[in-house]
Amino acid sequence: MLHQAQPGLFDRVRRLTSRRVELGVRGWSAVVLVLVAFVVVIQIVSQAYGIHGPVDLLAHDFVGRPGIGEIKIAGLVLALVCMPARLRWWTLGAVVLLEAIWNLQRLIVGNPATVGNGILFGLVGIGLFAFWRLNGAEQSATLKAVGLGLMMPIMGRVGDAWLVLSAKANPTVLDEYVEVADRALGSPSWAMGRIVSDSAVLTELLSKVYVYLPVGAAIIAFFQLRHVAREGFPRHHIVRTFLVIGMLGPIIYFVFPVVGPTYAFGHEQMGAGWVDVWPWVTPHITEPVAVYFDQGIARNCMPSLHTAWATCILLHGLRGSAASKVFGSVWFVCTVAATLGFGFHYAIDILAGVVFTLTLEAALTRPEIGWTRLRMGVVAGGATVFAGLLLVTRLAAVPLSTSGAGGAVLLLAPVLIMAIAFLFVERPELVSVGQRPGGPTIPPRLLRERSRA
Repeated sequence: MLHQAQPGLFDRVRRLTSRRVELGVRGWSAVVLVLVAFVVVIQIVSQAYGIHGPVDLLAHDFVGRPGIGEIKIAGLVLALVCMPARLRWWTLGAVVLLEAIWNLQRLIVGNPATVGNGILFGLVGIGLFAFWRLNGAEQSATLKAVGLGLMMPIMGRVGDAWLVLSAKANPTVLDEYVEVADRALGSPSWAMGRIVSDSAVLTELLSKVYVYLPVGAAIIAFFQLRHVAREGFPRHHIVRTFLVIGMLGPIIYFVFPVVGPTYAFGHEQMGAGWVDVWPWVTPHITEPVAVYFDQGIARNCMPSLHTAWATCILLHGLRGSAASKVFGSVWFVCTVAATLGFGFHYAIDILAGVVFTLTLEAALTRPEIGWTRLRMGVVAGGATVFAGLLLVTRLAAVPLSTSGAGGAVLLLAPVLIMAIAFLFVERPELVSVGQRPGGPTIPPRLLRERSRA
């Protein structure tokens, strides 16, 4: 008598992790409580260092002059896209009216107009309306839309607190190591900085792309989520990765503090830099060391989270329509050009940001397939490449800069290999991930259908 082969450990893990889990009211309540606890912890730590925490900053955004209006606009766009169609115009109208009232009183007393108060109160108001007056699927869709919309400004303010804490916790920075190691790639920030500095058009264009990155993400979210009120949320979308990047990325700032070439070697902050040579002259450093730097400047370069988020926009854009593909590609190229051209990052920061996102996306993409051996290997490999970039920069900056093309290959090859490995996770039909012990291969068409389930 023939016995069917028992599934192995990896196959059981794959099947278990491929299941869709519906959180329900208790599940979503638990998620909200975890996020609130996270914000409260950052607030407590901020107060211990004598700085404004996310709760202070959010309170000021509600009743004072709000900051970072772009991220609030992105949150509003995201919420409008995800909520039921019949509520969109009412919500938008309420937000516009509230913004007009707030800015009218600003203009009366002679202050310039801005945006933010009306968006925040409008989103909270529609959330309360949904909680008390709506029910069923419409209530659930509206509350999720409002939650996603508010997550953008909330995590933005958490990020602001992270940035200040990174400076308070790290009096010294590692810019000399990164600058020397970056010479293996031809010091791209210096080269791109000269190009951007000489072009007013490029400066204007790239500055808009850099500042409005949250809006770029919201546009890709529109392509992905515009039907969620009717069809439900897909299992994976750009907002998931975007928020995970924002929560995990700043942790690296405390491990590898870097301020960027325009601060360390330029004149972005007068009197703070060591020498004022960026982008015209490469500094003369033969033996890099960790050096004290003004603690009013955030240590937010390694990895480049702007590049990480732009990579997220690129990857999710490539999954959509032709317009989505073009938009994501252009936004990615312009963001990389801006981060280098304005001297906010070194090239190695850019590579680290790309690997960071590829690793997270490898863990999050195609959830219907579960955690296969391939996915585990790619995530572990991405973490190894990321750690390797930091270690080789810290421990072998001088050999990298003096090894000619070999240094560039050592930095670029692992990133390219990681990109190719990610492709196999993203496109499982390229490998036999659908092969089951004793069973047929899952057809690519079925895999694609399950990803939309």
